[in-house]
Amino acid sequence: MRMGNLYCIYMPLDADIAMLVTEIDANLSHAESITHGLTPEQFAWRPEPGRWSIGECFAHLNATNNIALPAIEAGIAKGRAAGKMGQSPFQYGVLSRKFIASQEPPVTKKFKAPKAFLPPAEVDLDETIAEYRRVSGELRRLTREADGLHLARVKIKLAALPAVLRAVARIPLGGQFHLTTTHDRRHLWQAEQVRNHPAFPV
Repeated sequence: MRMGNLYCIYMPLDADIAMLVTEIDANLSHAESITHGLTPEQFAWRPEPGRWSIGECFAHLNATNNIALPAIEAGIAKGRAAGKMGQSPFQYGVLSRKFIASQEPPVTKKFKAPKAFLPPAEVDLDETIAEYRRVSGELRRLTREADGLHLARVKIKLAALPAVLRAVARIPLGGQFHLTTTHDRRHLWQAEQVRNHPAFPV
């Protein structure tokens, strides 16, 4: 694109970054589809005691993603300062790959959410969905900001871990991006199962 005597060149995103942005957009689109037309009562409905409502699934995602965002942002800044640049494809270790794969739907194994990530007893429909949109936008922005970094060499704190482990454990920046999008898919799938439940109120 030419502007006066200047040429503006739009460089394409790294392939891995572009894929992550696509996954974030797909998750947001899925979220909008699941929650479209819901009433507050439907949003709060639980299939049975001990199972989360649609609202609780979204509140859980908001909590976990909000905790991860600062570590991601700090990791991007440190990676750039250290000059840890690179191009895809990026390779991640066995533990990172297994951890990410364990979150992929359909859910075959349940995990107990840490106390900090448990949804509140009351979940407001409009506020919760607005927050999911906001957090998704922040994640998208940070993902694009990571373009050009070596996503496997830049390591960040794994915010989902207990404090004792968080102090020493690290995950590749790209691994955290993949973990976040996969974890979102897991609980969007869970929310969809609630909406498709035979007893779901109409």
